[in-house]
Amino acid sequence: MKDNDLDVRWDEYNHSYAKDHEKRNPDVHGEFIEVLKLYTPNINEKILEIGCNTGEFCGLLNMKYNLEPEGVDINIEAIKIAKEKYPHLNFHVKDLFDLEGKYDVIYMQHVIEHIKNPQEAFLKLKNLLNPQGKLIITCPNHWAYPSKLFCWIRKIKFCYDPTHIFEFSPRELSKIINDASFNVKKIKTKPMGIPFIYRISISLQYIIPCYMFGDFIFVLAEKTNDIKNIKDSE
Repeated sequence: MKDNDLDVRWDEYNHSYAKDHEKRNPDVHGEFIEVLKLYTPNINEKILEIGCNTGEFCGLLNMKYNLEPEGVDINIEAIKIAKEKYPHLNFHVKDLFDLEGKYDVIYMQHVIEHIKNPQEAFLKLKNLLNPQGKLIITCPNHWAYPSKLFCWIRKIKFCYDPTHIFEFSPRELSKIINDASFNVKKIKTKPMGIPFIYRISISLQYIIPCYMFGDFIFVLAEKTNDIKNIKDSE
């Protein structure tokens, strides 16, 4: 990533952006619940959240499971808010490609669609994980056709956020992850984009079956043994 590209991105991620993406009720937030269904870390695991914004998911892990995750984000203002809200947790302003260290579990929610070189991002994530380390990814779903139709009728831009660079289908995302020497253990989409049903019940919105056409993709992947992969390809 070039420095000038990073400077432009940092300008876009400001205080307003952080507040717009703040989760007011993290303990009942539908996406957080789905993420923790994929994988709930253990007390002895070293945990990193990339793209933590204002810290609600890290705070939830601490509150519910007595964990002490580390959170990073490129938005300086978001990290300021996170530190104010959760002063006992560890937050830093960092870009993914500048990260160092080793982790057992990495959560990265709604980040990969903002990155210009997702293939390189997954290779970097692999290097940050310990053997058999877990990677939990979420992002918008390119196949979310019910929501896209509704947005087209209402003249709303489906891609939620003007800072998004890519849309991935479950198949495309799986391929990129597998190509980076991960094994996709679970993949699903949620919720089904039925207009206004969230106003009735968030739980109902996430219970409705959506197959591969839900609004968001949820992936649990595990770092594979590179030596085994080389032998398998010979």
